[in-house]
Amino acid sequence: MTDNKSEAESVQRPIGTVKKDTSSEHTNSWGPYWLRGIVAIVVALAMYHFGLQWLGVHLEWYSGISSYNGSWIVAMSLLPVMTGILIGMIYGFGGKYLAHFPPALFMLYSYQSTTFVPDGSHLLPWGLWIVFVILQMEFCAVGGFIGEIFIRRRYSWDNPSFRRADSEALPEDDGFDSSSKQ
Repeated sequence: MTDNKSEAESVQRPIGTVKKDTSSEHTNSWGPYWLRGIVAIVVALAMYHFGLQWLGVHLEWYSGISSYNGSWIVAMSLLPVMTGILIGMIYGFGGKYLAHFPPALFMLYSYQSTTFVPDGSHLLPWGLWIVFVILQMEFCAVGGFIGEIFIRRRYSWDNPSFRRADSEALPEDDGFDSSSKQ
């Protein structure tokens, strides 16, 4: 009588298939995707809000060329990149996609809820505001990509079995030499 388990283990898989590891001991994340996504968005919204308050910048106010100063440049470039890095490090792989949402949500809320504009300023025209929103989203996505690299360096480069690729492995070469003419 043969053992079914040993037969199942001895069956060869076709080239290009990867055996899935379903054991829970190899998971290195602290929570499911949805929880990490919610936490990343909430923390990023808080960081973005308090960063703009600390810099004293209101991106929705426009007072001509005088509104473009050093704090405004930091708020338009470094703050969203740092926020994106935080998102990428909290969420992990896929953080560059999730990083688009906090700047868009915050800027939409701040633009729509503005009730006071100081003298000499007015709300940005819609077209210019949309350009600013898109810039913020893209800078934040760059930060999300950098955060993913930090996570990959911390967990995966030192431990190759951490996360297998979602795609199938390439088939073996079969000895074909593409440099030779036939």
